Amino acid sequence: MIEIIKSAAAEISIDPKEVAVYLGYYSANGIDPKIIDECIAEVSACASYKACFAKVPVTSEGSIDIGCLKACGKSLQKNLEGCDFAYVLAATTGFEVQRLIERNSVISPLKGLVTDCAGSAAIEAFCDKINSALDCSDFLRPRFSPGYGDLPIECQKGITEFLNTSKNIGLSLTDSLMMTPVKSVTAIIGIGKEKNECTGPGCMVCRKTDCPYR
Repeated sequence: MIEIIKSAAAEISIDPKEVAVYLGYYSANGIDPKIIDECIAEVSACASYKACFAKVPVTSEGSIDIGCLKACGKSLQKNLEGCDFAYVLAATTGFEVQRLIERNSVISPLKGLVTDCAGSAAIEAFCDKINSALDCSDFLRPRFSPGYGDLPIECQKGITEFLNTSKNIGLSLTDSLMMTPVKSVTAIIGIGKEKNECTGPGCMVCRKTDCPYR
């Protein structure tokens, strides 16, 4: 069964430090904090958070099969090791955030960039909120999205079709498999049998040792 979640913008807190991370800084000192705060306020004012998800069985016999996609790579297989079930998730901040990014990019390339990063922080904060609301949250694996590791970006198509995202949350794919609205996420969340301390998306397979989420 596909479930739909909607959150008011006021329920999602966008952390300026997370925006700074997306900008490539580990603190807000590298850019005027007022610009970050302004862009966060603008994103918060126009975001329309929507998500849909479903719980699916996981089988692994040489490849991962969760119904809506089959993957032969090692990345997702390692992430879902020991999982009999997983959540398949799609979430978006809505088209107004996309339009805001486009408008601010015309006004100022810097403001457009900061707005884009604020949108990225916003969708991740929304997904984190969803994670905390899901059953057995202590046993959820990190979110794993198409494009991580060796999981092909083409897997987005199977997820969006399975969740009927175009109808349920207004999320669709372009011919080049880019998501619209742009600040959207598709992900697989394994349900493990043992508590997992890792919370960063994709950390179980990521080799980036200098990642700020380490």
